[in-house]
Amino acid sequence: MNKLLTRGGIEFVAVFLGIALSFNVEEWREDAQIKNRLRSDYINIKKDLEKDLPYLKRIALEQQTANQSSVKMLTMLNPDSSFDYNDFMSLNDKSVANNTFFGTQSSYDASVSSGRLTYFGNDELSNEIGKIYSHHYYRIHYNGELLDNTYFRELPILVTGPLASKKIIRQENTQIIQSHGYITELQLKEEIQRIYVLRCEAGIDQIQKVIKMLDAELSE
Repeated sequence: MNKLLTRGGIEFVAVFLGIALSFNVEEWREDAQIKNRLRSDYINIKKDLEKDLPYLKRIALEQQTANQSSVKMLTMLNPDSSFDYNDFMSLNDKSVANNTFFGTQSSYDASVSSGRLTYFGNDELSNEIGKIYSHHYYRIHYNGELLDNTYFRELPILVTGPLASKKIIRQENTQIIQSHGYITELQLKEEIQRIYVLRCEAGIDQIQKVIKMLDAELSE
């Protein structure tokens, strides 16, 4: 009887250990799969950021150049400054940069929706990555919409090109340029351009920071 109990106990323990071991092996496999997928997420996010970075730098430079022209236009409209119509119209052509930035975040969204980045990723790295998309890209997109509205809908339109040199067009343009409404909208455009460039520069700094962090994480 004792032998049967002993044998039964051993068999029970063996079965229990076998089940526990199988659970551990399965859990280990799942952990390994999650880590591999998370690593792939990091690689894909890094690729997206490396693609976005030169694009954002180019947009920031274009808008900065346009902003410099807007500043010069406002200076020319200062009562204490001399106004030259041809110079002003030349600056007007340079004061518009139609391109605004739209970042790539499909890899980030996929990692977040899977829960890998949020629950299994390096907390500090996950937070810094999140700042790019939820803070920097959001603010850049928002200010980009404001800038587009200023360029295409709010700022009074001047006749440009060869027609701008014709006397009647010149008179009409000058009348618009010297109006209070035009000056107010030009001031708004200059301010939005300046803020947009600052948003882009902050985004560039954050992207560069995160790329370095991703390199360090992937090298481990």
